[in-house]
Amino acid sequence: MTLFLLKIIVTVAIVLALSIIAERVSPKWAGLLGGYPLSVAIVLIFIGIQEGEAFAAESAIHTLAGLAANLSIFATYGLMLTLRPNLHWLVCIMLGLTSFFAVGSLLGQIDFTLISAFAFIVSAILVCIFGFKQFAEIKITKAVKLSFRVAFVRAASASFVVLAITGLAKQLGPQMAGVLASFPATVFPMIVIVHVTYGAAPVLATLKHFPIGLGATSIFCLVYALALAPYGLFLGTVISFGVATVYLLGFSAIQQKMRRS
Repeated sequence: MTLFLLKIIVTVAIVLALSIIAERVSPKWAGLLGGYPLSVAIVLIFIGIQEGEAFAAESAIHTLAGLAANLSIFATYGLMLTLRPNLHWLVCIMLGLTSFFAVGSLLGQIDFTLISAFAFIVSAILVCIFGFKQFAEIKITKAVKLSFRVAFVRAASASFVVLAITGLAKQLGPQMAGVLASFPATVFPMIVIVHVTYGAAPVLATLKHFPIGLGATSIFCLVYALALAPYGLFLGTVISFGVATVYLLGFSAIQQKMRRS
């Protein structure tokens, strides 16, 4: 019961924090931090606690490749809003989820190695960085109050995904559990709420920066798969977060420097 509640508390806190950043700071930083290893790390850490380090390390390899399914949600969502800006958010949700499970089911049948999984997701990220460039920048200028209903929708969906994947990990096996762990459980609810509250433009502005941020999750999964055996779950997780953070901060610093020059 303690582990069950811990999963919910951690997931809820991250979802609410991301939504506040999108409202109070900018969609750009929400997109970048959305690619940080948040929901993926939550799932993989709890899988490691429940099923052991070897199981979690193997799952991380398939999570790495499965991030392409993660990207497919937002590629579909962004494409639909580009073609049909007034498309209802429920339609966008259904199309995005369909894309994830279609791509994820295919990836779940492939026996990836760590090298092939990393090469695959790097290629997918580069394609999406180029494809998402057309999305315009816009800042949310009028924030809405974080009502109980909004908070509940944001947090409940993410908690359900984390609980479902970690609860079924043993039955699914490391390959499929790893692919499903790539589901953007903390970011997707935030994107939907931004869409419902503000419309299509801020969603596209947030998604524009998401592939770059997802590089941090890719780095996390890569280091996590390598570090668990020699360093154990706790230290391996800390090292993985550290390397992912260096990537995200370094990439942001390079971007700022390029803008000034």
